[in-house]
Amino acid sequence: MTVSRFRYLFNRYYSRQCSPEEQQEFMHLMEQPAYDEELKHLLDELLLQADEETGAMPDDTAANMLRHIMQTGTAAAPPAPVRTMPVWQRIAVAACVLGAIAVAGYKIYVKSTAVNIPVASNHAPSLKDDRARLVRGDGSVIDLEQQKDTAMDVQSGVSVNRQGNTLSYASNTTVTPTINTLYTNKGGTYQVILPDGTKAWLNAASSIRFPTAFTDSTREVSIQGEVYFEIAQQASQPFIVKTNTVKIAVLGTHFNVMAYEEEQNICTSLLEGAVNVISGNTVRLMKPGQQALVNREHKGISISNADVDAAVAWKEGRFEFNGNIKSIMRELARWYDVQFIYEGELTNKAFAATFSRQDSLKDILHTLELTGSIHFNIDDKTITVSP
Repeated sequence: MTVSRFRYLFNRYYSRQCSPEEQQEFMHLMEQPAYDEELKHLLDELLLQADEETGAMPDDTAANMLRHIMQTGTAAAPPAPVRTMPVWQRIAVAACVLGAIAVAGYKIYVKSTAVNIPVASNHAPSLKDDRARLVRGDGSVIDLEQQKDTAMDVQSGVSVNRQGNTLSYASNTTVTPTINTLYTNKGGTYQVILPDGTKAWLNAASSIRFPTAFTDSTREVSIQGEVYFEIAQQASQPFIVKTNTVKIAVLGTHFNVMAYEEEQNICTSLLEGAVNVISGNTVRLMKPGQQALVNREHKGISISNADVDAAVAWKEGRFEFNGNIKSIMRELARWYDVQFIYEGELTNKAFAATFSRQDSLKDILHTLELTGSIHFNIDDKTITVSP
């Protein structure tokens, strides 16, 4: 069987038998997209072998390979466009960074020119349980973390069942509806099944405002933060989601809306069906697999194909980062209930990373530090970010 030059060089490099000339040739080939598929297969084989043998790539080999796989240019070059890294490659990189498949509980791909291993200091806050509160139409508040009963009274004639972190509203169109608002705290998520059967999942630090019965010609809710919807289809009663500046009009579909006040763009990600995104006098139709961005200042609607599964990773208990360090820190702050402050001139390079939401904040920050381009100092709930 003929062995390709790329495979030959890969094996030589991994076994530390490369001459300086072969190493230079191998690194040059790795930078070329034509070898991406072959690199995938080689890394897959390496991971399988390591898994079977519970082995690990030598640390210095791993660090060098990681550095060259991840390298995207010199420090003086402008930031490269963000691209999503395939899962297999993230896992391979995790194996390189951590030195063992057994502890590869998180994956990271960072566009960087160097790899370093500084350590975050002091302790980091631990993850909190799911928690939320419900404000009834009369203004009274139910702390859902402390609520023990499964049946709840929110209005005469309207029954609500609580199971775990899910509220289920029964349908009763004969009552005069009042407005309920469900809030999640930082570090908490919650689900509500609305009176029409629509399901809504709230991310951390989010809210949804809705009537206890849908009796109008349209079903309207208002949200802040981030909410994923699975809309119950009712052709005679369109469903409308409102944020401060955007409306999303649907009949029956699955989509995610991210509208945190601290984010510059309101992002709608469509998984199934079709929605109209409305901003001012502009209306744009979305198709599955697309994202719509509405800039808070300019109000224009930009629609593009995107990895919408990554947009709803939070619902499955994952972080899927793909942006600069400040955007990542904002997301971590909402989940771990911490504050980030910044010192020095931070890199504007794009980071794409996957973590479990069950990971400790300290572990996540430490892994980000492995890039060598960012450092963290933890002092209780205040974290200083520096180059």
